[in-house]
Amino acid sequence: MTLESTDTIEAVVLFAEDVITRELLYPEFEAILDGFVPVPDFKGATAKAVYLAINSNLCITAAVFFLMDFDGKGMIDRRWNIPLQQLAEASGKGPNMGAGPIRLACFSQCAIGWHQKKLWDPVMDPAKSSFAQLKKSVANNRMGLIFKKPLQEREATVSSEPQQTTVAIQQIHEHYSQELRNQMAALIKEQRFHVATLHSKQQETLQKLQHEHQHRLQAYQEKVKELKAQNAELEGRNQSLKESFNVQTSKVEGMREYFSHKLKAAQSDENSQIQALQENFAIEMDLKLQTATAELHEMLEMREVELFYRHQNETTLKEEIVKIKQDYQELLNNSGEQVLTRLDRAGINFVVYHPGAGQFTIPLADLSRYMQNPTAYVAKNSGVGERLYSTWFEHYQNPICNGTDVNGHKCGKALVRIGSPVEFHEGESDRCEHHQLISYKLVSEKR
Repeated sequence: MTLESTDTIEAVVLFAEDVITRELLYPEFEAILDGFVPVPDFKGATAKAVYLAINSNLCITAAVFFLMDFDGKGMIDRRWNIPLQQLAEASGKGPNMGAGPIRLACFSQCAIGWHQKKLWDPVMDPAKSSFAQLKKSVANNRMGLIFKKPLQEREATVSSEPQQTTVAIQQIHEHYSQELRNQMAALIKEQRFHVATLHSKQQETLQKLQHEHQHRLQAYQEKVKELKAQNAELEGRNQSLKESFNVQTSKVEGMREYFSHKLKAAQSDENSQIQALQENFAIEMDLKLQTATAELHEMLEMREVELFYRHQNETTLKEEIVKIKQDYQELLNNSGEQVLTRLDRAGINFVVYHPGAGQFTIPLADLSRYMQNPTAYVAKNSGVGERLYSTWFEHYQNPICNGTDVNGHKCGKALVRIGSPVEFHEGESDRCEHHQLISYKLVSEKR
C-alpha cells in the first residue's frame, strides 16, 4: 500500500497472553466489526487489542488499548461500540515512540470515563513490554506500508552555503539540549504512567483480599451463631432436667410422708409387723432414691460434658475471628493504607466516574466506605436510595420495558433512557405506555 508522506495510517493489533498475534489495517478491522470476517482464535473470549495511528516514518503517534468480546463463532459482539478515534484525540500523553510523546488512552488514563471499563493497561514489564512489542512490530512493517517522499525532497538539490563553525557548534548544542529535555520529560511521564498502572493492580489485589476476608468472617460468624443456638438449646434441656429432678425429689418426700403416716397408723400392731414395715420402707426408699439419683446424675454429667465442649469450640472460634481481624488490619496498615496516605499527602486525588453521579472526588476518609459498597456510596452522592439507584442503573444499561404479560414473559420494548436516577420512577420510567396504563389501572382499582 503506497501512501502520501502526509498521510497517517490507522491499524489494529491483537494480543494473546500479552504477545502480539495479529496485525490489521483499519479497513480489515472494520470488516470484523461489520460481521463479515470471524476471528476463530478468540471464540467465546475477550481479546486485548490496540488501535494505532502511524506516520510516514513508521512511528506510532497515538494508541488506544481496548477490549473486544467475541461469541462462540468468533464473531464480534454486536453491542461493541468504542469511539477509538475520539479516545485517541482526547487522550493524554504517553511514552516517546520515535515521534515524540504519543497520545495514549488506557484503563489508567481515559479521558471519557464511561469507556474506562472497556480499556486495559499495557504491560510495563521489560520482558513483555507492550510498547516495545508495538514499536518493533510497526518498524518491521509486516502490513506493507509504503509512503511517497515529499515532492520537494525528490526535486531538491543540495545548494546551501557552508555555515560558520561556531554557529554549527551552537546549533548542535541547542539541538541535543532540547532532545535531552524531551527524553527526560518522556521518561518522567512513562514512570508516572507505570506508577498508575501498579496502583490499579494493587487496588484490584486489595479488593480481592477484602472480599475473601469478608467471606471468611461471615462464615465464622454463622458458625458462632449456630453454636450459640446449640448452647442455648442445651442449657434449656439442662434446666428441664433440673426441674424434673426437683419434681422427683418432691415425689420422694411425698412417699416418705405417706409411709411415715402408715407407720404411725400401724404402731398399734405387733412389733414384728412394725419392724418389717420399717425395713421394707427403708429398703424401698433407698432403692428408689439410688435409682432416681443415679439416672439424674448420669444425665446431668452428659449435658455438662456437651456444654463444656460447646463452650470450648465457641471460645476457639472467637479467638480465630479476633486473629483474622488483627491480620486484616495489619494487612491494611502494611499495604494499601500507607500507599493511599502517601498519595493523599502528595496531592493526588481519587476520582471516579459513575453513571448518574458523574465524575467526583472521593476523600481519603471515605475511601474504605466506598470500596465496601460503591453502589451505596454513589447512590448517596446522587441523592437517592441504594435500591432505587440499582434499579435505575439496570434501566440505564438496558432501557427496556420490564412489564410482563399474563404468562409472565417480559415485554422488552425499547424505552428512552433516563439519564439521572433522581428523574427515574420505578414502575413508570421502566414501563412502556401500554404497561404504564396497566399500572395506573391497578392503582385506581386498589383505591
